[in-house]
Amino acid sequence: MGTRVELSVSAVPEALARAAMARAWDRMTVLAAMMSRFEAGNPLDQLASQAGRGQVLPVPTALAQVLQAALQRAQDTDGLYDPTVGSYQGWDFRPGLQHRPEAADLRAQRALRGWRRLKLDPRQQLASLDRHGVRLDLGGAAKLPILEAGLQRLKEEGIAHALINGGGDILSLGQAGPGRPWRVALRDPRAPEHWLGVIDMPPSGAVLAASGDYERCFVARGRRCHHILDPRSGEPSQGLQGLALLGSSVAELNAWGPAMMVAGPAQARRWAHGVQGAELMLAGPGEGQGSPALWMSPGLARQLQRV
Repeated sequence: MGTRVELSVSAVPEALARAAMARAWDRMTVLAAMMSRFEAGNPLDQLASQAGRGQVLPVPTALAQVLQAALQRAQDTDGLYDPTVGSYQGWDFRPGLQHRPEAADLRAQRALRGWRRLKLDPRQQLASLDRHGVRLDLGGAAKLPILEAGLQRLKEEGIAHALINGGGDILSLGQAGPGRPWRVALRDPRAPEHWLGVIDMPPSGAVLAASGDYERCFVARGRRCHHILDPRSGEPSQGLQGLALLGSSVAELNAWGPAMMVAGPAQARRWAHGVQGAELMLAGPGEGQGSPALWMSPGLARQLQRV
């Protein structure tokens, strides 16, 4: 799904580690192919091909769960997270294929987006899109569950100490070594070549979900374009340069990042108060004169070790 993924395990023989990681990778690869908007013939592509025809399609259990979570987050954020942002078809952020659509095309496609256009019966695992041209992009809601499935596969293989990094979204379990926690560096979105500090992940496991305007981007017509789109306009979001959410649950943190990037710092902080056990970092722009361009919740500030 356009993301580099790294797996690390510790405290097991190398042969077991390699076999377990291969099986975890296989599971994540299957799920990514199922949920990627780039895969021809997969369930997302089938939903798009039948959009607006009144055709209800069965979807795999894992996809139904992600669709249900996406709809819930869309409702929570009043559509600032919206899985139908894939209806903006002209953007391409893949290396060597970068493309910015024409403004007229974006205006025409705005009528297609809207999370209520996705109809889902989670019990029967049936889904449909109610208008021709509507397409889904689950990049904001599928990545963490896919990484979680990989971590679960490692557990099934007897791995008790692991870390998975998917483009800055990180899940950890156990420790890097005896008495050594997994240590994760937190990037400064305002200057991505620099680190704000490092965080020691707890042995019980943790989730760090990061979003930023610096990972997948390019310059077109003198303007920097990044992959987190505002569903209201189809243009790259301008609310924040980046953020990080730290917690213990994928379900709690999932898909908040893209919505916060669109909404901006004030709304992001309000939402974060309702996410149980979550700590938050927000980076620029400030909310006005004297407002900091970098903000951290007190809990995250205590955990961050400056380097």
